[in-house]
Amino acid sequence: MVKIINIVPDSIAEELKIRTDEQLLSINGDEINDRLDYRYYSNNDKIEVLIRKETEEILYEIEKDIDEDIGLIVEDMELKSCGNNCIFCFVYQNPKGLRKPLYFKDEDYRYSFLYGHYVTMTTLTDYDLKRIVKQRLSPLYISVHATDIEKRKLLLGIKEDDFLIEKIEYLTNNRIELHAQIVLCPGLNEGAVFDKTIDDLKRFYPYVKSIAIVPLGLTQFRKNLYSLRIHKKDELKQIIDKTNLMREKLKKELGNYFIYLSDEFFIKAEQPLPDASYYDAFYQIENGVGEFRQMIDEFIEDENKLPSRLPHTTKITWVTAKLADEHLKKHIINRLRKIKNLSIDLVSIKNEFYGDSIQVSGLLVASDIYKQLKDRDLGDIIFIPPRVLNEDDLFLDNWTIEKLEDKLNTTCHVYTESLTDIGQVIRNVIPSPE
Repeated sequence: MVKIINIVPDSIAEELKIRTDEQLLSINGDEINDRLDYRYYSNNDKIEVLIRKETEEILYEIEKDIDEDIGLIVEDMELKSCGNNCIFCFVYQNPKGLRKPLYFKDEDYRYSFLYGHYVTMTTLTDYDLKRIVKQRLSPLYISVHATDIEKRKLLLGIKEDDFLIEKIEYLTNNRIELHAQIVLCPGLNEGAVFDKTIDDLKRFYPYVKSIAIVPLGLTQFRKNLYSLRIHKKDELKQIIDKTNLMREKLKKELGNYFIYLSDEFFIKAEQPLPDASYYDAFYQIENGVGEFRQMIDEFIEDENKLPSRLPHTTKITWVTAKLADEHLKKHIINRLRKIKNLSIDLVSIKNEFYGDSIQVSGLLVASDIYKQLKDRDLGDIIFIPPRVLNEDDLFLDNWTIEKLEDKLNTTCHVYTESLTDIGQVIRNVIPSPE
């Protein structure tokens, strides 16, 4: 059963006088344990809904359109935790004193379906697998890292075979689409291990639809953990060359490139970003695979909507991290600087919080931004990169945008990856004539 926390106005539930804090027990005799159950079992034109009201249970017989929601909002699902001890897990590389959720390792296929969280599937039970198939929880995003059993056990910190391939086979035989990722660790899951992983997964194409290859991230707080290192520049170039050869073979074999390197490989290897065709349908853009290319291309497509001049002088301080600064400057900032009366100061923030090897914008903290901006002329507005805030609008170090604005005495704007809001924001911060 699940608790009802709200009722949609003018809905069937409101008409039936169902109330908040009552319990949803079942629909058509099927027990409801979370909102995915609710969504699945209520998707019918005739349903029997069993509600517990204090000490009594009431059965409602409802006729509706097949996809019409009856208007119940049920409590959030409690995240299932991860029992693995991945040797590269970022949770273990956080400093002490952060908010509790940053130390929680989630492993929940429901959130993989809803929000694209990556799961290893190590703890999936037969019940879970059957539920995924029955409720069509597709696509799912899975962390593979290696299909070689011994290497997978080492990488995930598990003691027994978790039967990954058997689980993938069951899901794909039942037409569940999977998108896989590999965190590439120097000397561990490269070479023959990597080749085997690709060969094993491609057998399940097209239901294993894509594989994202992402580099290892190590912070300065990594203590008493498995000895790891990040790739060197020449190694990154070799990975690009190797995967390009593999991709061409896969394209001929599958009709799809199948494997995709994250943007970080190209930028740190100082190689050009691939064209959009490299990414096929941009299957894993939220994983940093093609994010820069899409952002650049969308900006180019929309740049004719930008004004040629502003009526008054406007200055923007544009914050980024080291990984993004050159491409941001070359493809976007330099174009915006052509707008008359607009000046942009691009500031690359060094990640002193996690360490200089962490160069992605999404892991910038507000205290680093503040320390590195506080003595500058910040102009009219500060542009902050996307993904620096969580769903509660907090930076990783628990600062709010309002706190950063107060400390810097300047308006801050967190822009979107698509940059579609840039033109409007620029117009909104134009100072009024004196």
